[in-house]
Amino acid sequence: MRRTAIVAVIAGLAALPAQAQNREHLQMAAELRILQQQNQELANALAQAIQLLNETAKTLNSRIDQTNDAMRKGFADQSITLGTAAGDARKTLAQTQDLATRLGELKEEVSALRTSLPTLISRLTPTDAGPPSDPELAAAAAAATAAIQAPPAGGVTPQRMYDTAYEDYALGRFAPAVAGFEEFLKTFPTSPRAPSAQYYLGEAEFYQNRIEQSIAAYSLVIQNYPKSEQVPWAYYRRGMAQSRLQQSAAARTSFEAVVKQFPETEPAILALSQLQRLDSAPPPAPSTRKP
Repeated sequence: MRRTAIVAVIAGLAALPAQAQNREHLQMAAELRILQQQNQELANALAQAIQLLNETAKTLNSRIDQTNDAMRKGFADQSITLGTAAGDARKTLAQTQDLATRLGELKEEVSALRTSLPTLISRLTPTDAGPPSDPELAAAAAAATAAIQAPPAGGVTPQRMYDTAYEDYALGRFAPAVAGFEEFLKTFPTSPRAPSAQYYLGEAEFYQNRIEQSIAAYSLVIQNYPKSEQVPWAYYRRGMAQSRLQQSAAARTSFEAVVKQFPETEPAILALSQLQRLDSAPPPAPSTRKP
């Protein structure tokens, strides 16, 4: 009986550690499940946050696209407006330039008319003044009035006369060009185109190998129109014509004049080249002709 009781006590003592271990395992398993639940909740919260961020990003992208579209449209409208304004400005500038050209031509014609009127009146005024009732004087006065009212040079305007002469020059018809420029200078000596007419007259003479006449024409450009833009070219071309006639000293004077008076211009650069050529040219050989 006593032995049975001891065995039971020993068995009970042996069973105590096993029960304690089972409770520890159960507690750890419960804590593990709690951790797993917390992890799951965190994962769900993270997924929701990611989904919210994605939706927010989509909304922002949509708004950005709308803003970009609005800006592009605004820039396009502004570009169209600026292009239209620029086109209108160019059209207005072209019209202004055309009007200025026409006004210049009209001013030139009026100036030419004013210049030619005294000559016409002097030609038609009788030397001996008669009474107002004199039929011849009345006829002369009527002719003078008609001549004053008529266009100069048989109805040809200064612009047309100059253009005709220059066209002959440009096409190589130098003889008619000389005649046209001479007639222009005779009819409209104070025209703004007179310096150019005088210069191209010299050019037409030069290309006909009438070198002395071309030198005289170039000299008239320098003498009569000292403020004209044709003066530097007249100096240079006169020097070239003088070189053609072997007038080295005169040519040097012409080239030096354009270099001194109009430096840094194209005629001056060309004249410098000609001066270097003259400096490098050998001196003329002594004459062997017997006295």
